[in-house]
This record gives sequence, C-alpha cells and structure tokens, in this order.
Amino acid sequence: MRICTICDDHFPSYWTSTHQVVTTASHLGKLGVSVDFMIPTLAKHLLLKSEKKLRKICEFYGVEPSFQLRDFFTVWPTNRFRVEKFTHGVTAPVLASFSDYDLIYSRNILPVLITLARGGRAMFETYRLLPKEYPYTAPLFRKIAAHPRFLGITTHSELSRQSFIEAGVPPEKVIALHNGYDPREFEPELSKADARRLLGLPENDFTVVYTGHMTPMKGVEILVDIAKLAPELSFVLVGGPTEADVNRISSYAKQTGAHNVHVLGWVTPNRVPPYLYAADVLIIPPTGKPLREHHRTVLPIKVFNYLAAGRPIVTPDLPDTAELLYDGVNCLRVPADHADAAATALRRLADDPLLAGELAARAREDARGYTWEARARKLKAFMEERLEASRKIS
Repeated sequence: MRICTICDDHFPSYWTSTHQVVTTASHLGKLGVSVDFMIPTLAKHLLLKSEKKLRKICEFYGVEPSFQLRDFFTVWPTNRFRVEKFTHGVTAPVLASFSDYDLIYSRNILPVLITLARGGRAMFETYRLLPKEYPYTAPLFRKIAAHPRFLGITTHSELSRQSFIEAGVPPEKVIALHNGYDPREFEPELSKADARRLLGLPENDFTVVYTGHMTPMKGVEILVDIAKLAPELSFVLVGGPTEADVNRISSYAKQTGAHNVHVLGWVTPNRVPPYLYAADVLIIPPTGKPLREHHRTVLPIKVFNYLAAGRPIVTPDLPDTAELLYDGVNCLRVPADHADAAATALRRLADDPLLAGELAARAREDARGYTWEARARKLKAFMEERLEASRKIS
C-alpha cells in the first residue's frame, strides 16, 4: 500500500499534533506501508537536503525515518502568518495526484476535497468534535461520506467518532483509534528517586506533575488553584509551548501566593518520561473548559504517557478520559472545575500509599494495549478494508 500523508504544520515544532502525525507515518512505514510525508518547507530549511531535513525531524520526535519526506514551498516558505495552510492545502493534493498513491491521508479537509475532485481516494483524521464545534460542517461531512472514493474518518476517541455518526456519517466509515506511547521512550525505567536526582528535583516532596501545553484554552490555572489549597504538596508543571504561556502561569502562581508551583517550561516529547517517573501523582487539569467552550482536548496524548509511567492519575470526570481512565481502578476521577475536590483526592493518595500503588500498577498494565505500533496496525487494517470496499464500488 502506498499512501501520501499531507500536513500543513511546521516540522519540527512543539505542537502535539505534529508529534502524532510524524509518529503515525513512522510506524506505518515500519509495518511495510510506503509513506510519503508531504509538508511545507520551513524557511530555515530551504538550503538543506531532504535527507538532512528528514533526519532532523526524526531526531526531534524520536522516531525512525521509515517514511519519505516530500517538502516544498509554494508562494513563500512556511512562517508565522501560516499562509501555507491554504497554499499547501491546495498545491499538495494536486502534486500528489500525479503519483500512483492508493490514498491521501490528511488532518486538513482541503486536501481531502481536492483529492476527491481529482479522482483520487482520501481519508480524513481528526481528534476534534467537528460537527459539534462547527455545526455548519455536518452537511459537508454527510456529503463527503457519500462519495465512493472517500474512504473514511479516523478519530482519536469514541466521543469524536460519535459526533460524526450523529452528523450522518455511516458508522462503517468512522473508526476510533486511540493514540499511544512509545515503550522505548520509557526505557530505562527510573525510580522516583533516580528521576528526581536526574532532573534536580527535591527527593522528599510529595510531587504532583503535569506535562503538556499551558495555552489559555487548556485551563491550567486550576492547577495553581489546587496548589494553593494544598501547600504541603509540590506541583511541577512541564510544558508551554511558548515562553508567554510559561510566564502567564508563573505570574498567576506568584499572584495567588502558590509558592509550591514550579513551572519548568517546554521539553521535546522524548524528554518527558523522566518527569513522569519523578511524580508521586500525575494530574490532568480537572477543568471542563476545553470541552465545554471549545470541544477540544479530547482524550489528550498525555493520557497514554501517564498510563505508561505507572503512576497514580487524577483526572476530571469528563466523557473523553472516561474511555480509558476508570475511577478507583487506574485513576481517581474528580468533578470538573472543583479545585477543592482535586486537592482532597491528592491528599488521599498522599495518605494512602497502598491505594496509590494499586492505581499505579493497574495504569502500567492498561498501558500495554496502547502503543503507537498497535495503533498503526489497526490504522493499516482500516485503510486496507476501506480501500477494498471502495474498489468494489468503482
């Protein structure tokens, strides 16, 4: 099977979506799928050879170069104005149509539409609840789904999948494929003491760790509110992605007097595991803001890394994380937007090492089914199934 993955993001970059796309391409390639990765050229990479660009991208994300890089620029190289979201979205599928691909795979709907218009086969991927986030798109997805060369939609959660089915997309054309983690990134396994010595963190504090973005949409401020309510605990926040995000959270902690909050900034994905190993508890911001206001952050990738680290998890009681995190089994679930309930749950884990150990052990066990390799195998099977169905129709 020969596919072309079209993406208009900057590579490499700190956005989680770029990590997910590159990792998927790499693991499909390792399974024998011929993958061309078609992206816009960064201005600073204009003079680099393709082999060196590919190596830099793969080293940044910690993946194997088992796919081919096809990067180019249209009007001008990619930059902060993101004009290439349109220019690349139009040009890439046209260029791809001159090659013998079995399908075009993209998280951008524009290449999908152009591919179908030019007689090719396409598949769309998203983590979002697009028909709910943008209700006017529901008729569009119904129409696209009826196209004989539109193979289907892959979502990152069952919650997202159901939003498309409710919009009228046939269930057989939508599959929920949970994301995953790379076991190699978690080797060697570190004890809390070893991880803290490596990172220069206090060895005796009961430490709550968050890793991820701190953009305003994420509602990370609630972690500062929780820290204020639990001054005996230490909170370590690793992320960003921008300096402005880090400064915003740091300033909020200072304003509220939460001196037990330590904001460490962003690190590349393959440097995250030691911070997870250093934790007594891993926390997902217990806020409903992303889902309530934006229909976003549906089952974030950090969930899989949290499980793999084998630490107890505190998470908001929301429908996306409920697909993988079960209260009293591999986590403690708390009401969203109630900082006091989260502080109580953290104190409970600090006071009950037996419970914390049981949750951690189950989390590590559950993680085994959610590797990137396992996801790639399911995705490859879905692509082959939908290709066969499409060819029978045509």
